[in-house]
Amino acid sequence: MRILSLLIFSGLAWSQSAEQARTVLRDGFVEKSPEKRREVAVALSMAPAKDQVVDLLVSLAKDKDVLVRQAVLDSLVDLGDRTRYPIIKEALQDPVPEVTYAAARALWKIGDPAGAELLEDIFAEEAKAKSNFAKSEMRKVMRKLKTPQSAILFVAQRGMSFVPVPGLGAGVSAVSQMLTDESFSARATSLILLCQDPKKRSAGCPSMLDRAFVDEEWSVRAAGVQLVAGSRDPAMRGKLAGLFGDKSEKVRYRAAAAYLRLDSAGAKRPKK
Repeated sequence: MRILSLLIFSGLAWSQSAEQARTVLRDGFVEKSPEKRREVAVALSMAPAKDQVVDLLVSLAKDKDVLVRQAVLDSLVDLGDRTRYPIIKEALQDPVPEVTYAAARALWKIGDPAGAELLEDIFAEEAKAKSNFAKSEMRKVMRKLKTPQSAILFVAQRGMSFVPVPGLGAGVSAVSQMLTDESFSARATSLILLCQDPKKRSAGCPSMLDRAFVDEEWSVRAAGVQLVAGSRDPAMRGKLAGLFGDKSEKVRYRAAAAYLRLDSAGAKRPKK
Protein backbone atom coordinates (compact mmCIF):
# COMPACT_ATOMS: atom_id res chain seq x y z
CA MET A 1 0.00 0.00 0.00
CA ARG A 2 2.84 2.38 0.86
CA ILE A 3 4.55 1.73 -2.47
CA LEU A 4 1.28 2.35 -4.31
CA SER A 5 0.80 5.63 -2.45
CA LEU A 6 4.31 6.74 -3.37
CA LEU A 7 3.69 5.91 -7.04
CA ILE A 8 0.45 7.88 -7.03
CA PHE A 9 2.13 10.86 -5.34
CA SER A 10 5.01 10.74 -7.80
CA GLY A 11 2.61 10.60 -10.73
CA LEU A 12 0.68 13.61 -9.46
CA ALA A 13 3.91 15.57 -8.95
CA TRP A 14 5.06 14.94 -12.53
CA SER A 15 1.61 15.83 -13.81
CA GLN A 16 1.70 19.15 -11.96
CA SER A 17 5.16 19.90 -13.35
CA ALA A 18 3.92 19.16 -16.87
CA GLU A 19 1.12 21.68 -16.41
CA GLN A 20 3.65 24.20 -15.07
CA ALA A 21 5.69 23.65 -18.23
CA ARG A 22 2.63 24.43 -20.37
CA THR A 23 1.98 27.55 -18.31
CA VAL A 24 5.53 28.78 -18.97
CA LEU A 25 4.95 28.45 -22.71
CA ARG A 26 1.48 30.00 -22.61
CA ASP A 27 2.82 32.97 -20.64
CA GLY A 28 5.46 33.48 -23.33
CA PHE A 29 2.79 33.26 -26.01
CA VAL A 30 1.02 36.37 -24.66
CA GLU A 31 4.21 38.41 -24.20
CA LYS A 32 4.24 41.81 -25.94
CA SER A 33 7.81 41.27 -27.07
CA PRO A 34 7.90 39.57 -30.49
CA GLU A 35 11.33 38.15 -29.64
CA LYS A 36 9.83 36.25 -26.69
CA ARG A 37 6.94 34.98 -28.81
CA ARG A 38 9.48 33.84 -31.38
CA GLU A 39 11.40 31.95 -28.70
CA VAL A 40 8.16 30.16 -27.76
CA ALA A 41 7.63 29.18 -31.41
CA VAL A 42 11.19 27.85 -31.57
CA ALA A 43 10.93 25.99 -28.26
CA LEU A 44 7.72 24.23 -29.30
CA SER A 45 9.75 22.29 -31.87
CA MET A 46 11.07 20.34 -28.86
CA ALA A 47 7.65 19.49 -27.42
CA PRO A 48 5.77 16.25 -28.19
CA ALA A 49 3.71 16.83 -31.34
CA LYS A 50 0.42 15.73 -29.78
CA ASP A 51 0.68 17.84 -26.64
CA GLN A 52 -2.10 20.40 -26.28
CA VAL A 53 0.36 23.28 -25.88
CA VAL A 54 1.61 22.80 -29.45
CA ASP A 55 -1.72 24.27 -30.58
CA LEU A 56 -0.18 27.65 -29.78
CA LEU A 57 1.56 27.37 -33.15
CA VAL A 58 -1.80 27.82 -34.89
CA SER A 59 -2.10 31.33 -33.48
CA LEU A 60 1.60 32.10 -33.75
CA ALA A 61 1.42 31.30 -37.47
CA LYS A 62 -0.73 34.44 -37.77
CA ASP A 63 1.46 36.59 -35.52
CA LYS A 64 2.03 40.14 -36.72
CA ASP A 65 5.79 39.65 -36.48
CA VAL A 66 7.52 38.16 -39.53
CA LEU A 67 10.23 36.32 -37.58
CA VAL A 68 7.62 34.66 -35.37
CA ARG A 69 5.75 33.36 -38.42
CA GLN A 70 8.99 32.05 -39.92
CA ALA A 71 9.90 30.26 -36.68
CA VAL A 72 6.51 28.54 -36.64
CA LEU A 73 7.15 27.00 -40.06
CA ASP A 74 10.48 25.51 -38.99
CA SER A 75 8.93 24.08 -35.82
CA LEU A 76 6.07 22.49 -37.75
CA VAL A 77 8.60 20.62 -39.87
CA ASP A 78 10.46 19.41 -36.78
CA LEU A 79 7.27 18.17 -35.12
CA GLY A 80 6.34 16.06 -38.14
CA ASP A 81 2.60 16.20 -37.39
CA ARG A 82 0.82 15.88 -40.73
CA THR A 83 -2.42 17.27 -39.31
CA ARG A 84 -0.71 20.64 -38.98
CA TYR A 85 0.87 20.74 -42.44
CA PRO A 86 -2.04 22.80 -43.88
CA ILE A 87 -0.70 25.70 -41.77
CA ILE A 88 2.46 25.60 -43.87
CA LYS A 89 0.49 25.71 -47.11
CA GLU A 90 -1.52 28.67 -45.87
CA ALA A 91 1.75 30.53 -45.32
CA LEU A 92 2.38 30.46 -49.07
CA GLN A 93 -0.19 33.27 -49.24
CA ASP A 94 1.70 35.41 -46.73
CA PRO A 95 2.22 38.97 -48.01
CA VAL A 96 5.85 38.98 -46.85
CA PRO A 97 8.30 37.30 -49.29
CA GLU A 98 10.52 36.00 -46.50
CA VAL A 99 7.62 34.01 -45.02
CA THR A 100 6.56 32.71 -48.44
CA TYR A 101 10.13 31.51 -49.01
CA ALA A 102 10.21 29.85 -45.57
CA ALA A 103 6.91 28.10 -46.35
CA ALA A 104 8.24 26.82 -49.68
CA ARG A 105 11.37 25.52 -47.98
CA ALA A 106 9.26 23.85 -45.26
CA LEU A 107 7.04 22.15 -47.84
CA TRP A 108 10.13 20.92 -49.67
CA LYS A 109 11.47 19.43 -46.44
CA ILE A 110 8.28 17.45 -45.86
CA GLY A 111 8.21 16.24 -49.44
CA ASP A 112 5.30 18.34 -50.71
CA PRO A 113 5.70 19.05 -54.47
CA ALA A 114 4.35 22.58 -54.00
CA GLY A 115 7.52 23.48 -52.13
CA ALA A 116 9.84 22.39 -54.92
CA GLU A 117 7.69 24.14 -57.52
CA LEU A 118 7.84 27.47 -55.71
CA LEU A 119 11.57 27.17 -55.06
CA GLU A 120 12.06 26.55 -58.78
CA ASP A 121 9.95 29.62 -59.52
CA ILE A 122 12.09 31.67 -57.16
CA PHE A 123 15.23 30.41 -58.87
CA ALA A 124 13.79 31.33 -62.25
CA GLU A 125 12.71 34.72 -60.85
CA GLU A 126 9.13 34.00 -61.84
CA ALA A 127 7.78 34.41 -58.33
CA LYS A 128 7.55 37.70 -56.47
CA ALA A 129 10.03 36.65 -53.84
CA LYS A 130 12.52 39.49 -54.02
CA SER A 131 15.98 38.54 -55.23
CA ASN A 132 17.63 40.81 -52.66
CA PHE A 133 16.15 38.55 -49.96
CA ALA A 134 18.11 35.63 -51.41
CA LYS A 135 21.20 37.83 -51.47
CA SER A 136 20.68 38.74 -47.83
CA GLU A 137 20.46 35.02 -47.01
CA MET A 138 23.84 34.48 -48.64
CA ARG A 139 25.30 37.37 -46.68
CA LYS A 140 24.05 35.70 -43.49
CA VAL A 141 25.81 32.48 -44.50
CA MET A 142 29.08 34.31 -45.04
CA ARG A 143 28.78 36.08 -41.69
CA LYS A 144 28.20 32.76 -39.96
CA LEU A 145 31.36 31.34 -41.47
CA LYS A 146 33.28 34.19 -39.86
CA THR A 147 31.77 33.49 -36.43
CA PRO A 148 33.90 30.93 -34.51
CA GLN A 149 31.20 28.68 -33.06
CA SER A 150 29.06 28.86 -36.17
CA ALA A 151 31.99 28.02 -38.41
CA ILE A 152 32.73 24.90 -36.35
CA LEU A 153 29.18 23.60 -36.68
CA PHE A 154 28.20 25.14 -40.01
CA VAL A 155 28.22 21.94 -42.03
CA ALA A 156 26.32 19.94 -39.40
CA GLN A 157 23.81 22.73 -38.91
CA ARG A 158 23.13 23.06 -42.65
CA GLY A 159 22.73 19.32 -42.91
CA MET A 160 20.12 19.23 -40.13
CA SER A 161 18.35 22.28 -41.46
CA PHE A 162 17.76 20.95 -44.95
CA VAL A 163 17.22 17.22 -44.47
CA PRO A 164 13.65 16.71 -45.77
CA VAL A 165 12.62 14.32 -43.00
CA PRO A 166 9.96 15.72 -40.63
CA GLY A 167 10.26 14.86 -36.95
CA LEU A 168 13.93 13.93 -37.39
CA GLY A 169 15.13 14.97 -33.95
CA ALA A 170 14.54 16.92 -30.77
CA GLY A 171 14.01 20.43 -31.98
CA VAL A 172 16.37 20.81 -34.92
CA SER A 173 15.21 24.38 -35.45
CA ALA A 174 15.85 25.10 -31.77
CA VAL A 175 19.46 23.98 -32.25
CA SER A 176 19.83 26.05 -35.40
CA GLN A 177 18.50 29.18 -33.70
CA MET A 178 20.93 28.76 -30.82
CA LEU A 179 23.96 28.25 -33.01
CA THR A 180 23.26 31.38 -35.04
CA ASP A 181 22.78 33.56 -31.96
CA GLU A 182 25.68 36.01 -31.66
CA SER A 183 25.75 35.59 -27.89
CA PHE A 184 26.00 31.80 -28.03
CA SER A 185 29.34 31.15 -26.36
CA ALA A 186 32.27 28.94 -27.31
CA ARG A 187 31.77 27.09 -24.01
CA ALA A 188 28.21 26.19 -25.00
CA THR A 189 29.39 25.09 -28.43
CA SER A 190 32.07 22.91 -26.83
CA LEU A 191 29.45 21.25 -24.62
CA ILE A 192 27.34 20.33 -27.64
CA LEU A 193 30.33 19.09 -29.62
CA LEU A 194 31.55 16.91 -26.78
CA CYS A 195 28.23 15.48 -25.63
CA GLN A 196 25.75 15.38 -28.51
CA ASP A 197 26.85 12.05 -30.03
CA PRO A 198 26.50 9.05 -27.64
CA LYS A 199 29.18 7.17 -29.59
CA LYS A 200 31.74 9.97 -29.28
CA ARG A 201 30.65 11.43 -25.96
CA SER A 202 33.44 12.64 -23.68
CA ALA A 203 33.85 10.86 -20.34
CA GLY A 204 33.40 14.19 -18.60
CA CYS A 205 29.96 14.83 -20.11
CA PRO A 206 27.81 13.79 -17.11
CA SER A 207 29.68 16.21 -14.86
CA MET A 208 29.72 18.97 -17.48
CA LEU A 209 26.01 18.57 -18.14
CA ASP A 210 25.23 18.68 -14.43
CA ARG A 211 27.14 21.97 -14.10
CA ALA A 212 25.56 23.38 -17.25
CA PHE A 213 22.15 23.68 -15.61
CA VAL A 214 23.48 26.17 -13.06
CA ASP A 215 25.98 27.94 -15.30
CA GLU A 216 25.95 31.75 -15.36
CA GLU A 217 25.74 31.84 -19.18
CA TRP A 218 22.29 31.41 -20.73
CA SER A 219 23.77 29.65 -23.77
CA VAL A 220 25.42 26.96 -21.65
CA ARG A 221 22.16 26.33 -19.79
CA ALA A 222 20.25 26.22 -23.09
CA ALA A 223 22.80 23.81 -24.56
CA GLY A 224 22.29 21.56 -21.54
CA VAL A 225 18.55 21.62 -22.07
CA GLN A 226 18.95 20.72 -25.73
CA LEU A 227 21.21 17.77 -24.94
CA VAL A 228 18.80 16.45 -22.30
CA ALA A 229 15.87 16.78 -24.70
CA GLY A 230 17.74 14.63 -27.20
CA SER A 231 18.45 11.98 -24.57
CA ARG A 232 14.72 11.31 -23.99
CA ASP A 233 15.63 10.29 -20.42
CA PRO A 234 12.65 10.99 -18.11
CA ALA A 235 14.96 10.90 -15.10
CA MET A 236 16.20 14.34 -16.17
CA ARG A 237 12.79 16.00 -15.82
CA GLY A 238 13.67 17.39 -12.40
CA LYS A 239 16.65 19.27 -13.84
CA LEU A 240 14.43 20.81 -16.52
CA ALA A 241 11.70 21.78 -14.05
CA GLY A 242 14.32 23.72 -12.12
CA LEU A 243 14.71 26.03 -15.13
CA PHE A 244 11.03 26.95 -15.54
CA GLY A 245 11.79 30.23 -13.79
CA ASP A 246 15.07 30.93 -15.57
CA LYS A 247 15.72 34.63 -16.21
CA SER A 248 16.39 33.92 -19.88
CA GLU A 249 13.36 33.18 -22.04
CA LYS A 250 15.63 31.23 -24.37
CA VAL A 251 16.28 28.81 -21.52
CA ARG A 252 12.93 28.62 -19.75
CA TYR A 253 10.81 28.08 -22.88
CA ARG A 254 13.16 25.36 -24.12
CA ALA A 255 13.21 23.76 -20.67
CA ALA A 256 9.40 23.70 -20.55
CA ALA A 257 9.07 22.15 -24.01
CA ALA A 258 11.86 19.65 -23.32
CA TYR A 259 10.18 18.66 -20.06
CA LEU A 260 6.97 17.81 -21.91
CA ARG A 261 8.99 15.81 -24.43
CA LEU A 262 10.64 13.69 -21.73
CA ASP A 263 7.38 13.39 -19.81
CA SER A 264 5.70 12.02 -22.93
CA ALA A 265 8.59 9.72 -23.78
CA GLY A 266 9.00 7.77 -20.60
CA ALA A 267 6.80 8.71 -17.67
CA LYS A 268 4.88 5.72 -16.36
CA ARG A 269 1.99 7.09 -14.37
CA PRO A 270 -0.37 4.90 -12.37
CA LYS A 271 -3.72 4.24 -14.00
CA LYS A 272 -6.69 5.99 -12.45
